[in-house]
Amino acid sequence: MRARRSIVALVVALGLMAAVASGATSVPLTFTVWSYSNDVILDNIKKFEAKNPGIKVAMQDFSWEKYTDVMTARFVGKTATDVAYSSDHWLQQWAAANWIVPLEDYFPQVKAYKPDFAPYAIEGMTYKGKLYGLPYYADTIIFIYNEDMLKKAGYSSPPATWDDVTKMALAMKEKKIVEYPIMFQFQDITPWYIEVFLSMAYSFKDYRMFDDSLNAVFDKDGSAAHKVAQWLADGMRKHKIINPASLETTEIPLVKAMGAGQVAFAVLPKYNLADLNTPGAHAQAGKFKMALMPGESHGTVGFVRFYAMTKMAADRGKDAQEAAWKFLEYFGGRTDGQFTVVKRWALEKGLGFAQLPLYKDQAIRTAINKWGNVTLEEQQSKLAKAKEALTPFWGTWSLEFQKEMNKALLGQKTPLDALKASAAKWKEMKK
Repeated sequence: MRARRSIVALVVALGLMAAVASGATSVPLTFTVWSYSNDVILDNIKKFEAKNPGIKVAMQDFSWEKYTDVMTARFVGKTATDVAYSSDHWLQQWAAANWIVPLEDYFPQVKAYKPDFAPYAIEGMTYKGKLYGLPYYADTIIFIYNEDMLKKAGYSSPPATWDDVTKMALAMKEKKIVEYPIMFQFQDITPWYIEVFLSMAYSFKDYRMFDDSLNAVFDKDGSAAHKVAQWLADGMRKHKIINPASLETTEIPLVKAMGAGQVAFAVLPKYNLADLNTPGAHAQAGKFKMALMPGESHGTVGFVRFYAMTKMAADRGKDAQEAAWKFLEYFGGRTDGQFTVVKRWALEKGLGFAQLPLYKDQAIRTAINKWGNVTLEEQQSKLAKAKEALTPFWGTWSLEFQKEMNKALLGQKTPLDALKASAAKWKEMKK
């Protein structure tokens, strides 16, 4: 009996020693995100840690509107950050500053994922020919409309051109269906502002904002950007079909206003359509549809948000690098042969994806058709373009562009003068 007790005691002691050793060698990772469905992120982290018990992830979240400023401060101040959400907005700036690193320099196996990704997503994650991330999600900016309001105004089909949008919105206003049929998220600090504007510009055949030498050409009279800027100014000041509160509005308030029946037309990231049509989520749930972006070509912006590894993580050595790769691949790549986390975001939240094989997944196709139109979504994706001229100063310049555009919408400048001022800012930053 005494011998048996000794054996049991030895086994327990060895177990405790193993647990201590395991804890001592656990690799910590700090993961920064912008706030969106944090409960899902935390659950994904929990599942990742269960599959990788030697890695411990601490998540820190910040608002989308302030994310780039917070991250810049973290990078400059060397606040511990190992893996992070990033965006095609900021890739060039972050990569040029050596804040994040090219994945293929550390993990050559990442190249095998490229054939699976949408071209605009690859372009949005590539700097100087090297891939810097795996996609968190990728999507298009789409045109969303309230079908009931459209029918009440006497129309059976969505607008095909921006002139159609004006005509239909005026009809809604005149019939008192809604005072301001159109609303945008045009608070001048939101990163979505420039994406929405570019999506409208890309709907024209001669859409380019910059030439091949990255010189601004959007400030020319009659350019696509000028047509969009003038349309917006007229809609807000002449026709009064665009809600002036747009200038103080960000994404979530706009979606809530649309869901409450206060907005008939909006240009938004596609995943918002899933939210708007979720039963019980909004008073008007189930009444929203997407249309191809109005315009000559129906083009739009395709964008990507991705998981990146920081230089701080790379500098921590091999253990941290390997832990970061396991994290990146679990969240943005395949787990047991499946894009598990990406598929979850698509099924539960309607997020778009760069991982093209998922379009063949029947569960994905069925889920999209519950709130949208998978065929139309694929069609719009094929017409999507990556943003032009993504330079290290793009993010900073886009904020200046947004401030100038709001001066035009407030009537403080003509749309063309606002574009010329934005082009001058670009030229100054490009020197």
